[in-house]
Amino acid sequence: MRGVRLRLSVAIGAIASALLLPAGALAQQDAPAPEPVAAPNPATPADAERASADKAPKPARIDLELKGVDGGRVEVGDRITAIGTVAPFVGGQRVEIRLGNKGKTMLKKTPLVRRVKGKNYGRFHLRSKPLIEAGKYRVRVRKAATGAQAGGAAKSKEFALTFPDLDPGDGGPAVEVFNDLLRKRGYFNTDKGSYGSHTERAVMAYRKVNGMDRNFQATPGIFAALAAGKGGFNAKYPNAGKHAEVDISKQVMALVDKGKVQHVFHIATGAAATPSDQGAFTFYRKDAGFNSLGMYYSVYYNRGEATHGYHSVPPYPASHGCIRNPIPDSIFIYNWIDLGDKMFVYN
Repeated sequence: MRGVRLRLSVAIGAIASALLLPAGALAQQDAPAPEPVAAPNPATPADAERASADKAPKPARIDLELKGVDGGRVEVGDRITAIGTVAPFVGGQRVEIRLGNKGKTMLKKTPLVRRVKGKNYGRFHLRSKPLIEAGKYRVRVRKAATGAQAGGAAKSKEFALTFPDLDPGDGGPAVEVFNDLLRKRGYFNTDKGSYGSHTERAVMAYRKVNGMDRNFQATPGIFAALAAGKGGFNAKYPNAGKHAEVDISKQVMALVDKGKVQHVFHIATGAAATPSDQGAFTFYRKDAGFNSLGMYYSVYYNRGEATHGYHSVPPYPASHGCIRNPIPDSIFIYNWIDLGDKMFVYN
């Protein structure tokens, strides 16, 4: 019995010892030893370079082409179209495209680059207005760098405008531009797309004002000067309110209002034997239609002197003292002048 009690005591003691072990100790005793874990291989320089390249913005190659330019020249009044591409294509990119003339920006836009179907590049374009002003033109493109694509730039070759030599009877877009420029500089002209009699008289007035030979021919130089905003008549009394001015030396009459020359006309003043009186006068009488002397729509300003239409208006002094204007212009002049307006005649 004593032996049984001893074996029982030993068993109970073992159980008690087990119960006093720390938590997890038994499990640690029974778990197999862990397998050794291999350390990761360190990244190589080549791997780092590839990862950096994957994160870098894509390069941008910009190409530019101009439509409407022939041999570095464009005819005045024509338009040009600039067509550009950006490769490779990256969505959401914009470019800044500018048309410049002698360092001055004429037109600027920032179009979205749109993907060309089935291609890995995008396209953009710029359509100009009719080109009028002389000079050296160039198109420039710039794309700013973004997180998705690097920046880039391109520019076209320079091109210039050509101004044609126009003659009476000509027609077409260039003539229409020319007539519009004459009007903008104040030369009275109701012709549009044809070089008619009104254009002839406006050209005559321009030539007189600018000291040129007195004829009806429009040279490229006249065209270019008008396009540059040059060659207009300078009023001697711009602050005299609504009035008319006659420059005997130039043989032109100008209608002036609000400090600006509104209309300039080819006229003929008094001949050497019967010169037109000079001075400041006031319009006091208007007679519509023809009178017995062949004067048409007369507006009097100095005794019997008037500005009126007449069948003959040469480019030199020829009247008996009056201011002759061409009959097709007479009614317009007659209606523009109000009684009480001033008339200045000077040499």
